[in-house]
Amino acid sequence: MRLMEKKTVLLVLCRRVIADLMIEKINQRPKLKAHGIYSYREAMSAAKTYKPHIALVEIPEAQGEPAKEAFQVCMVIKEQCPDCKIVLLCPENDDQSVEFCVETKNRGDIEAFLFYESSPKYLVSQLEALT
Repeated sequence: MRLMEKKTVLLVLCRRVIADLMIEKINQRPKLKAHGIYSYREAMSAAKTYKPHIALVEIPEAQGEPAKEAFQVCMVIKEQCPDCKIVLLCPENDDQSVEFCVETKNRGDIEAFLFYESSPKYLVSQLEALT
């Protein structure tokens, strides 16, 4: 029997407790292996280290233009791993971020976006569907 190569998922999530719980859920899936970082500044070195197949990047609930900042992180990851599939995690109550995600998805710059309110099971299934 041939061993199946696990696909690497890089989580770039600001809330460590949420990230750690998501890593645990993702690592329960036979096709996925997750690693987390907790700040945007670590994205380039993490992409070099882990060479992710999928990156889940959080748009934080913050003032300013957090969606554009998150997208810049996505582009840093893509520089290191051009075949990496990008998923944004979006606050559903932030109309500006939702609109940004829709436009970015329609342009083909990301594979998907999910809302904070998504269940962990749904989120993991959507990541797994990208493999």
